Amino acid sequence: MNKIELKYSPYTLKFNKPFETSQGIISERKGLVILLQSNSGNTGIGDAAPFPEFGSETYEETLAAADYIDVNFKIDLTDIENSFDDFFSPIIHLPALRNGIEQAFMNLISKEKNISLNQIINRASKKEIKVNAVIGILPHQETLVLTGKFIEQGFDTIKLKAGRKSFSEDLEILKSLRENFGEGLKIRIDVNGKWSLSEAISNLKELEHLNLEYVEQPVSGFHELIELSSQTKVKIAADESLRTVNDAREIISSKAANYLILKPMMLGGLIPSLKIIKHAEENRIKCVVTSSFESVFGRSFAAFVASLVDNDLAHGLDTGRYFEKDLAADPYTITNGKINLYK
Repeated sequence: MNKIELKYSPYTLKFNKPFETSQGIISERKGLVILLQSNSGNTGIGDAAPFPEFGSETYEETLAAADYIDVNFKIDLTDIENSFDDFFSPIIHLPALRNGIEQAFMNLISKEKNISLNQIINRASKKEIKVNAVIGILPHQETLVLTGKFIEQGFDTIKLKAGRKSFSEDLEILKSLRENFGEGLKIRIDVNGKWSLSEAISNLKELEHLNLEYVEQPVSGFHELIELSSQTKVKIAADESLRTVNDAREIISSKAANYLILKPMMLGGLIPSLKIIKHAEENRIKCVVTSSFESVFGRSFAAFVASLVDNDLAHGLDTGRYFEKDLAADPYTITNGKINLYK
């Protein structure tokens, strides 16, 4: 490949309304648009949007490291995984920055070689993927109204942020969702690690009859996740406990979760995500890919990763609606709860 220059542009995306989780309120997201340009004139764009509250480096760490990375290295297209692993080893602790640079490289290689991303990684992808709608912590009636609107828009899967100060509020809202929208609605809840082990055991016991698709990260610790998995009938999804390929291997081998939530921005990009997808498939564990409230550029990359997953589950990619204004038009718009990647 020709000589490459790295440039970046900081961005801030404001939320049109604060989004509340059990860990706090999110009102904006900051990141870097990464631009790689070769002397042939081709460019590749990537997104580095750190989210330290959910497991990445800080924005300041991303910004500081971006000034010192030499992106001129030899890429072996016959062994792209090891090429990138070797190059990124010094910044393995900066997953968001790795995601952004890897994405930019993938797009640049695609243009330079006139090949698709699928050809680069030698894996087919699906044309269409399902998407879940996501609802933050909101008052009871507002949650019901918003759920109804999402169903009207064609979504059949809702992910609800849970972990309110009073579990009884979570429980009453979930009961109302079932009563109002029936068993056909797939419901996921995301606790973001808020509950203690004893709380999780007790709370999930009360939720067993509601037929939840899964509860995401009900407890914070990995060992608590293992203990909980043996004491509940509710399916468990690992999110914050999953930040490296080794984490995934441990979760799978210990049978700590039924689902793995993959956030490419928190994992370091496509290559680490793909390694986890392959290992999960070998062990019959299902993966769901979600965004991390990054810009349209990073969200598009996450959508491509989701298209590589071999199941029919809904992925968490409907986050662009929460921004006042994004950086560009979304190439992967959602229609009837689905994204068509090859229109």
